[in-house]
Amino acid sequence: AFQMTLEAARDEADVTSGTFLVNGLPANILFDSGANYSFILHNIGRRLAFPIDNLNNTIVVEVASGKFVPVSNCIKNIVIDLNGNKFHEELLPIELNGFDIVLGMDWLSTYDAEILCKKKMVRVNPSAKESFMMYGDKH
Repeated sequence: AFQMTLEAARDEADVTSGTFLVNGLPANILFDSGANYSFILHNIGRRLAFPIDNLNNTIVVEVASGKFVPVSNCIKNIVIDLNGNKFHEELLPIELNGFDIVLGMDWLSTYDAEILCKKKMVRVNPSAKESFMMYGDKH
């Protein structure tokens, strides 16, 4: 998991971020092709009052400091509203630095999403739905 601050994300070429609704609450979301999995800030997971489920197998995540963190739980039924397009997700609770949610390669590949680096946009191409574009936060 590549963890960065909001300010650093605005300067990075291969990620974009934005504020979107998560279960009706505004949340800072990082779209990061460098993360294998998708994560939620563990404090937000508790605030959303969803039960935490156990994973079948523990996942070991390498964080930015080079430390390896075991993750053995997930939070299900999280609704992410991306400009009126709703996605029901299962995310891994972890300590994040500056973001509420990180949508990684698992999410990006599931929805055939592309990060358009120069434009700081994400194009999402979900099957059975029309493609749409989202603009990230500006510099």
